[in-house]
Amino acid sequence: MVQAIKRDEVYIEPEGIYVETHQPERRSRKPPLLLIHGALGGSWMWASFATHFAERGWEAHAMNFRGHYTSDLADLSTVTMRDYADDIGVAIRNLGRPPVLVGWGIGALAAMLYAERQPALGLVLLAPSPPAAALPRRPDDLELKAVPGVYDARWWGWIQPADRLREMMPDLTDDEIEKVQQMLDGARESGSARRERMLGVEVDTARIDVPALVIGAGLDDVIHPSEARRTADLLSATYEFFPSASHFGLILGSQTWPLVAGSVLGWLEERRHAMTAALAAVGASR
Repeated sequence: MVQAIKRDEVYIEPEGIYVETHQPERRSRKPPLLLIHGALGGSWMWASFATHFAERGWEAHAMNFRGHYTSDLADLSTVTMRDYADDIGVAIRNLGRPPVLVGWGIGALAAMLYAERQPALGLVLLAPSPPAAALPRRPDDLELKAVPGVYDARWWGWIQPADRLREMMPDLTDDEIEKVQQMLDGARESGSARRERMLGVEVDTARIDVPALVIGAGLDDVIHPSEARRTADLLSATYEFFPSASHFGLILGSQTWPLVAGSVLGWLEERRHAMTAALAAVGASR
């Protein structure tokens, strides 16, 4: 059943983390969702997802990492993956209760880093940047030195002629590709965090004892689906594969994101009662 929704936003002091909220008009007992963007992104990437979930009774909170989109500026040359995991903690502190973490790309890796140390109700990882144990190879010194202290979408190859992007992301329309380029133009990302990921970010997956869903994209030239599969194996997670989806198409392509959102929603609904009970137990212990 589709419900009316309301939108809100919060700017969390003193850290300066910005969160956009989509929630059902009528309060729900379903666990909250925290949507976590990837490299160079922001809460804008989750607009369709957040609306879709809120219309079906799930609170959806889309955060922005430090130095990204509408959050406070930061010296990205010094930012680490643990810093991004700390930002997730700031957003959860504002929620006041553990959520299901829904992360894409580096947001998925940050979610794993958070869940390794702090309580969460579940993990949904879309094309996750793999932890060290799932990396296919390690870089050489030249590859590491080629990463600038702070990089942008042009350096990463996401701002270039539309026909080339169309080859990379055939599941996005021309209008969607244009929007991606517009939103990424001017965005900046941490080179130090990228070098960390290239070398391998250690995550003790044995300490992540929550239900997990990992989704891979068959046309992804950023996170190969085999890396997503290895990440799922490390977590003993449910694995789903969308062969015709690109990296951006998983969450932004009108041909793809409704299918992905439907799978995520189905997985959440199957586990909703157990998650609700876990959330109630957290509340009772306070």
